[in-house]
Amino acid sequence: MTSHESKVAESVNTDIKKFKNDRLDIPSIKYFWQASPLATNKHKSIPKFLRSIKVFEHFSDYEMKLFSDFLHERIFGTEEVIIREGETGYGFYLVFSGKVEVYTKRERTVDGVQETYQQSIAKLSKYETFGELALIESQSKRNATVVSKGNSKLLAIYKPDIQELIDRHPVIGAKFLQAMSLIVAKRFNQVAEELRTIKEKCADLEKEVGKSNV
Repeated sequence: MTSHESKVAESVNTDIKKFKNDRLDIPSIKYFWQASPLATNKHKSIPKFLRSIKVFEHFSDYEMKLFSDFLHERIFGTEEVIIREGETGYGFYLVFSGKVEVYTKRERTVDGVQETYQQSIAKLSKYETFGELALIESQSKRNATVVSKGNSKLLAIYKPDIQELIDRHPVIGAKFLQAMSLIVAKRFNQVAEELRTIKEKCADLEKEVGKSNV
């Protein structure tokens, strides 16, 4: 089954105009009018949603509005594949509502036969993000598959959007890439901490085994 991301990449190559028209459009005058406490719609809620994500805290309100114009919004159905492990990465995603689950391929031997299976490694919900490496590495391959659980609404920004953002609004583009770097650094720090914990547990087990053999 083709993933959503691979379909997006194909559509960009065939109809870039349609791809751009699919982005959110939040005109400046309309945005500031709808900033009223009485206004309730998605054009107001999306910048507010982004404001709740820590890596975007250095964006001004106007920069947040401009950045929102480059996002795509889509609702995914149950078990719909958003990105697939092994495919070339193309976009960065934010969970606006609902949940997604992250799987990675594993191998095991059953009755002497080696087989590949999907192991769940994470569940992501509102305000959580994934896919940032695709925007930093030119030929990044996805290291996991992400699947929608129930109906989920995601916001996404793809490589062509980033290039246009940098060309038209270089300061905002630089701030966004910095935000991506912070997310990547946080992920690596989490992995390093998990490895440290595992190493300590292994050391403790070795000590226990050593004592039992004395």
